[in-house]
Amino acid sequence: MNSHEAILLLIISIGAFLIPFISKRLMLPSAVGELIFGLLLGLVYKEHLSSEMSSHIVKFLGELGFIVLMYLAGLELDFDKLKKISKKEMFLYITTIASIVGLSFYVAIYLKQPLVYALVYLTVGVGLLFSVLKETKLLSTEIGQLLLILASIGEIVSLFAITFFSVFAKYGLSEEGLIHLIEIYLFFSFVYIIIRIFKLFVWWYPEKVAKILSGGEATGGEIGLRANFMIMFTFVALASLLKLETIIGAFIGGMMVALFLKDKEHIEKSLSSIGYGFLIPIFFIEVGLSFNLLELLKVEILKKALYLSVIIFLIRLISSIFILFIRPNLKEILLVPLGLSIPLTLLVAISTIGLEIHLLTKEDASAIILTAIFTGLVYPWLFKFLLKFLKLNESKVKLETE
Repeated sequence: MNSHEAILLLIISIGAFLIPFISKRLMLPSAVGELIFGLLLGLVYKEHLSSEMSSHIVKFLGELGFIVLMYLAGLELDFDKLKKISKKEMFLYITTIASIVGLSFYVAIYLKQPLVYALVYLTVGVGLLFSVLKETKLLSTEIGQLLLILASIGEIVSLFAITFFSVFAKYGLSEEGLIHLIEIYLFFSFVYIIIRIFKLFVWWYPEKVAKILSGGEATGGEIGLRANFMIMFTFVALASLLKLETIIGAFIGGMMVALFLKDKEHIEKSLSSIGYGFLIPIFFIEVGLSFNLLELLKVEILKKALYLSVIIFLIRLISSIFILFIRPNLKEILLVPLGLSIPLTLLVAISTIGLEIHLLTKEDASAIILTAIFTGLVYPWLFKFLLKFLKLNESKVKLETE
């Protein structure tokens, strides 16, 4: 490690520690604060970052943080709730997400934009929404659970859309592309077989599996943490060998654990402390470092980001009409498009992946990053404002306690 790398790592570490406190004072989501810090740091440090002395260790830690973030995203999915949903409700949830996907492609084609913009429009994420619902104490309410279910389905669809779109962008309609799609099918078939074997093992030895994955008090959770990292890296390695995005492997690994382990609070807590405590903030800071703040503040890019942010919201507003068949409450339904319009993490992922595979220009990626920041700032604030303005009575949205 040279002196520039050491100084950069020191500054990033101090920033990662201080940003949550500063973000809280400024009423910003931590991830947005970390992105902005990375942009500001890049502005000061740009001469060294553009040279051969750019920090490899920061890039490595950022990539690792991204993988952990997507593993935790898969781990947060609550399949027990999905199983309890009636067929009618599940159909309406899927129809809502399908409507968002369909409208996204229609808008991109109608506006004669590259199809990669359809990914920007259709992307739905759980991460920031979860924080907003927790902060507004809606997490245990019916509308909160409705939003989480919609976002969970949307995030799965978004990740698969990103995967298949990146394959199409790399290979097109060619024999090589078809072979790669077959490899993807084999990957998911392999995952399915592992899941079936693991499910059988869980059925025979439920206590042993729970003890291994959660770690137990005797080891302080160390074995559980090692088991989760093993699962995460196994699926990341498999995805990488098949030339899939590593985040897909991480997400599927987390999803598999969430599918079979009901008592996963201990795992999430221990892994979150490592992820959100250090690695994930470095990912967002590193993304900010890779963009030029002066470029982001150009009028054309600002206009484009605002334009994209408005389209993202309008698509969800139109698609939310299907939710009225589940909860015929107009006041609550107004919260749905705002809650689904903050896919901060996945917008950052699209810009990062798009740049790597040359699907996006630097200007397009800059506009998407600015869109992620804008939606991450404005829509959560509007969500909270609307919640107060509508004065939703807690008794109307509270779940019935068993």
